Amino acid sequence: MEGIWRSKVPGNRRLEQLQATMNSYIEKNIARVEANLPVFFGHVTATLDKTFPNLDDRAYDDFIDAITGTVINATREAPTAEYFEKILRHAMRGKRRKRERTTLDVIVALRLLDAGNYHLATDYLMRHRNYDGRINAAIAYCYHIQSRAVNGEQGAQSSDMEIRAREEMLYLARSRPPLNRLGVFDRKGTRLNQIFWSMFDLALTWFPSESGLYRIGILQTKHENDLEHRQRLLGHAIKQFPDNKFFLAEAFDTCIELRKGSEAAAIVKQMLQQYPNDHDTLYSGLKLAILGAQPEPYANFRKLAIIKGFPKCPLLLLDTVLEIMCNHKAASYLCFEEAKKIASARDYYITALDYILRDYIDGGEGREIRAKSAFITSVDRYCMRVLKIGEDRL
Repeated sequence: MEGIWRSKVPGNRRLEQLQATMNSYIEKNIARVEANLPVFFGHVTATLDKTFPNLDDRAYDDFIDAITGTVINATREAPTAEYFEKILRHAMRGKRRKRERTTLDVIVALRLLDAGNYHLATDYLMRHRNYDGRINAAIAYCYHIQSRAVNGEQGAQSSDMEIRAREEMLYLARSRPPLNRLGVFDRKGTRLNQIFWSMFDLALTWFPSESGLYRIGILQTKHENDLEHRQRLLGHAIKQFPDNKFFLAEAFDTCIELRKGSEAAAIVKQMLQQYPNDHDTLYSGLKLAILGAQPEPYANFRKLAIIKGFPKCPLLLLDTVLEIMCNHKAASYLCFEEAKKIASARDYYITALDYILRDYIDGGEGREIRAKSAFITSVDRYCMRVLKIGEDRL
């Protein structure tokens, strides 16, 4: 099977280089930076505006957040809320989204946490509870650390903090907040991510039968592209919750990614037994047959899809993809012509696909390979959007 259903966009290396240069300057000249905060942040924004005039608002603000985090972590001043608020005021003036300070508050909270001020760290985090599931985990972490010892002794207050930590992780599992909305903490080994996984592992010992914990953990491993960790969590989840649609669908996707066709087929069979009328199940069967270039199984799933009300255009586009996977160029265009007949005359997506398909059919070897990958990836995403595949997994 071919791993051509996903694509990645490389990061802006020039922006990363600029950030690294500024971070180095801050760490070597923190006293000068702290003495001239308005001038420093003015320089940051002026450099951004000059070097990256077309930078989008989110990337612009993420850059300022990251630089502010370096200042906060490098400061020699006492880690007080008053001083951090002073830094944040100057940072906020340079941001384009003037009311968006979630990331900055989390940066301050983590600095306070490392300084041992768990109560104040919790206050900063609670302002943004459920904005990002990792914030919930950080709140639970603050409670858990306080529970381990209160004034050096175990007592009623310690027990209360432990209960709060458990309640927060249970709330995280059941409320399903979004993840990874804080760009500064998007890298795998950030402090916030370390806290998340620490509390996640602990929560599994507290609530081993809570499927929501496995769900949020699997989603995070996908974001971090940690395939080994994802497989481990999926293995435990499937054993405990063999009928869970989310885990079955994620296990299927993982098998496809690893090119384990027989295991993927077994999962599709199980999905057919548990969820025979579900679009996710039928699309998984169609996708597996396409990737294996197997017309007969594809025809069987196609019949089921028609019975269950799949729209015509996605099915015809999938027919085209199957012919491409079987290296039937002429047949692929005949299938695509059928899709064009039922598409709107103003359907610019179909027009774009037409150009890509012609590149696959008539282009040279290099263009043919690129066009094939682009066409298959695009049709997959289009079908998933039209059929609402995986929407309940977010």
